[in-house]
Amino acid sequence: MPSLNLLTVFNPSNYWRSGICSIPWQAIAQQFQISPEELVLSDLRDLSYQPLSAQIDRIDPEDPSRDTLVVQLPQPIPPGTEDNVLASTFIRVDRGKPIPLGIGEPYLEIVYGSDRRERGVRFVNNRLIIWFNLIPAPEDNERNWFSGSASSVQLDRQEMLDPFPAAMGEWVGQDPEKRCMQVNKLQLPGLSYPKSPYYQVSLFNHSYRLVSHSNGPVRATITIASEPFDYMGPDPITGHNRHLVCELYRVISLYAGADYLIEELFVKGKPKAQEDRVEGAEIVNLDFGLQYFAHMNMGQTQEIEQVFPVPDWFAVGSTAEPYAAYGLATNLHIESVTHPHEGNKSCFSWQLLPGKSAKCLHLFMRGQPQGFDARVGHYWYELIYRPLKAEIYQDTAVKSQIQKNRLVPA
Repeated sequence: MPSLNLLTVFNPSNYWRSGICSIPWQAIAQQFQISPEELVLSDLRDLSYQPLSAQIDRIDPEDPSRDTLVVQLPQPIPPGTEDNVLASTFIRVDRGKPIPLGIGEPYLEIVYGSDRRERGVRFVNNRLIIWFNLIPAPEDNERNWFSGSASSVQLDRQEMLDPFPAAMGEWVGQDPEKRCMQVNKLQLPGLSYPKSPYYQVSLFNHSYRLVSHSNGPVRATITIASEPFDYMGPDPITGHNRHLVCELYRVISLYAGADYLIEELFVKGKPKAQEDRVEGAEIVNLDFGLQYFAHMNMGQTQEIEQVFPVPDWFAVGSTAEPYAAYGLATNLHIESVTHPHEGNKSCFSWQLLPGKSAKCLHLFMRGQPQGFDARVGHYWYELIYRPLKAEIYQDTAVKSQIQKNRLVPA
């Protein structure tokens, strides 16, 4: 490895912060010639060389550029600047033995059917237990509209999607329709000629396949892909119509100690036939909009809180004990929030405006009748809008001066 085997970390806020930062792994592996099995990271300010919690996740085995190094910084780091000119701290990259997994760290369990196909995934940390469905009919009956949804969310061992029976200790007889985080529909650009507004795809009754999964000291994460669907529309580079076979990819992560999930979404298309390969890239990432759907029995709710003119998050909470609440934060603008959905007061839907990729945070809260919306806004700022960032250290005079001026003891 080079003598200066460092990562530079930037805090874009004007206050001290700790938390998670991520960086593409491929460039680090090429720069330092180090394997995931021997990677050890430590904060340069820590003279004891205590290893940081870190892991490398393979998001899409077909695309190594999406491999991601995720690092937990437990100690607050000083403010930097929004333009990432001033560094906040540095991470030392070494070879050694990574920290073994400990008790209480996030993990996941994959449940298979008799046909050996994945039916669902169970996420667990010390706050949340979440059951996520990969198939439309998890009860093997005619109710086949649960695909891609979390049908149970337990916060501190209490069910959040039907909270009133759960608060009284009742598990039998909860609403069989309860679910959240379901991507109900996708909207993709319509034909460029003849011109059409958009192309819509329904996903609630189509299975997902498990692309990859991993867990470590920082998070448990899965990548799933929707059933392939045909799409005829404009290539994002050439603008010419192409016939593609597309899949929605969803990367869902539960972090250590978190009461939220973070989800990243993108649509990947491949040419349908040989003639579609003539013009344009072999792999196409398309712009898309999406509609989320949830069925949560929250009783009487407060008005849904949404901030304008930057409508990137909202929160909804019950007015009665146990004061269950849910919040969504995203990097895409929220076009609309509908409640009640189709006249059902337990149903919610929200539409996101199109983008090349989406990053969404799903937050679950209880016992907080006031101020729950502020928590959603805070998470939006730190985890979506202004996350901690890292890059490979560049050995220049400017960077050396930054190191001299900014590095402070923990």
